[in-house]
Amino acid sequence: MAENKPEKRILGVRCSLLTILLLGSVLRFLYLGRQSVWVDEGFSWLAVQLSFWGVTRLSLYDVHPPLYYYLLKVSLWFLPDTEFGMRFVSVLSSVATLAVMMAFVNRRWGHRAACYVGLLAAVSPFDIYYAQEARMYALLAFLFVLAFTELVEALDGKTVHLIGWVAATTGMAWTYAYGLLAAFLQIGFFVLYWAWQRLRGRPFPLRPKPVLAALAGALLGIAPIVYLFYRIRHNESGSVWAPAVSDLLVLVRWWATGPTDAFPAFRIPWWAPDVSTAVMIGCVVLGARQLWRRDEFHRWILYFAAALIVLPPAMVFAYSTLSGHPFWLTRGFLPAAHILYLLAGVGLSAVGSRALRGIAIVALGVSIVAGEMFYYTRFEKSPAASAFHSLPPITPQRVVMVNPLWLDNEAFYYLRAQTTLWSAEPTSAGENSPWRLLCITRRNGERRRITWATCDEESLQAVSDVYAYGDASEIRTNRIHWPSCLLTKKIWVFERSRWHLLDE
Repeated sequence: MAENKPEKRILGVRCSLLTILLLGSVLRFLYLGRQSVWVDEGFSWLAVQLSFWGVTRLSLYDVHPPLYYYLLKVSLWFLPDTEFGMRFVSVLSSVATLAVMMAFVNRRWGHRAACYVGLLAAVSPFDIYYAQEARMYALLAFLFVLAFTELVEALDGKTVHLIGWVAATTGMAWTYAYGLLAAFLQIGFFVLYWAWQRLRGRPFPLRPKPVLAALAGALLGIAPIVYLFYRIRHNESGSVWAPAVSDLLVLVRWWATGPTDAFPAFRIPWWAPDVSTAVMIGCVVLGARQLWRRDEFHRWILYFAAALIVLPPAMVFAYSTLSGHPFWLTRGFLPAAHILYLLAGVGLSAVGSRALRGIAIVALGVSIVAGEMFYYTRFEKSPAASAFHSLPPITPQRVVMVNPLWLDNEAFYYLRAQTTLWSAEPTSAGENSPWRLLCITRRNGERRRITWATCDEESLQAVSDVYAYGDASEIRTNRIHWPSCLLTKKIWVFERSRWHLLDE
């Protein structure tokens, strides 16, 4: 009969899996260069202007290990540093994650489960957003998934997969702080599984020498990063806060329907994303049930998966809450989303009723598709490209001011290194404290330099026009605090897609 006809294969892979991989790739490459480079991406560009040694030293001042910057720097030897080229490492990492996920699930749970897992990951708003960003989160997700799958294969008696596990575990730690946390969880699970088998008097599937070599390799690989984080333990990242319980709920929604600012409930009822989230969790429960019922080894896979989903955010949440130290970056938990999709896809494939599977897919798809329509058509990460491309030529009479200071990352990316930027900030906490000028410069191969300036600066004497880039309403509010020499100039702001005088 027709339904029993074998599916066509290309290079030994079923066409349905290749189609899903193609869908995921298209969604990630679609309009990859349309969005402006925003602040964090601008920092990535500034970082890779340094030498490799400079990038390494930067890690002592930044809060991120250097692996992503190394890869980005190498990629820009072959690619232009346009918005597209800057994001190429991230998009390739995301596509590779999708491929690893589907291949792993296909081997262990079959073709139908691989298709459902692949579809959930392919259209994941959370993953698509960070696949299109020149930051390390998509790379972290790839290494996280690779480490998970390689360890499962190794513990099933396939010794050669220990090599991939050591490489991926080390890479996680060298990519992001939560990657180091996940690396310790991986090592801890490895040791726990070995101890459990010994206590039960069961033979361990791997010989002692490869096991000890793998554990030693992983520990040695992450040791420099442990030292790095000890050195920078007092450093703080921007855009962090001490989390509340509501942030945990937001994280679950991000896993299911994506970042709320980039993938809002666009033209659908406000409750639809919560329904999608509930359906996703329900599918995860069904997937967990499938693993639990299969055999003891798959129960251990379930324990491992649950630990990787729950423990990192729980540990970070508990530490930040108890210490009061801001340490909450939702995007750092992108890797756990893929383990969630794995369980959800396996659970969805086990639903016997085609109608129920269809209802679940529709419930998940409505919010995702509606959000992606908004993301690809209306959402903007930053107005930077429009603002800086429409600036008149910079001359001694025209200067660029960034408010607040950290917007200089965007300005330097679009105006390049030789531009001198200005900013104004309060000298101490409090709205009524005096404000002073800052001069921001950067030369090729060097970190930026920020110095205090005064109205006596010779370079300010000839200035007639100040182009202030930032939130126009904040600029209007803060202008009264600026040094007096700025108030005698014409101040321009970028608002409603054009530059115009502040007092127009």
